[in-house]
Amino acid sequence: MLIRHVQRADAATWERLRRELWPDAAESHACEIEEYFAGTIAEPQAVLFAEDDAGTVTAFAELSLRQDIPGLEGQLTGYIEGLYVVPEFRWHGIARALLVASRDWAREQRCVALASDRADRLVIDTTFGKS
Repeated sequence: MLIRHVQRADAATWERLRRELWPDAAESHACEIEEYFAGTIAEPQAVLFAEDDAGTVTAFAELSLRQDIPGLEGQLTGYIEGLYVVPEFRWHGIARALLVASRDWAREQRCVALASDRADRLVIDTTFGKS
């Protein structure tokens, strides 16, 4: 498995995966993707793709930088805006690999933590000094 940053050539694949994750916002995905590549959208600041050995994109994660995380206000925190694994590729460690890569990205940005929410529950990882 390869984890890599999204490239402009990936725009159609990224849009298809976004539509699967966020079908209610389908009409805005193409525009937001174009704004991402133009550098004119506030978030996400990074997008990671997971690819299998055959080059098939199996998952993605959208990442941003925030300073409004409860308990970490004013501190730069990496934030997972969305993470999606194509159903037939689930339960193979792909989400975990994307989370590790997201954590590494947050460290590179000098964040104090990596956070996300799921089912209205905020999850924060502040163990950056540990492996």
